[in-house]
Amino acid sequence: MSFRLGRKPVTEDDEGWIIQLLYAYHNHDLINILVGHPYVSRLTNEEKTIHIDMTNSAMKPRNILLTLKERNERNVTTIEQVYNAMTVY
Repeated sequence: MSFRLGRKPVTEDDEGWIIQLLYAYHNHDLINILVGHPYVSRLTNEEKTIHIDMTNSAMKPRNILLTLKERNERNVTTIEQVYNAMTVY
């Protein structure tokens, strides 16, 4: 991504600045599937509850992930996020 910013002081004594985006160009297409991206891979409150219950029942992480994906076909959580969530609880 390329961009240029413009700036100018708000007052004569440089107490504040106005910053303006002059030019912005995104040099690649946006991806359609955000697999592994932290924002879309995060667990919902319901999934966190399922994760906690299954972890407390000594379920393996791969089985937890399979259960989450079976319950929500649009779930893009990876095994890494399941392991990371285990360290939080």
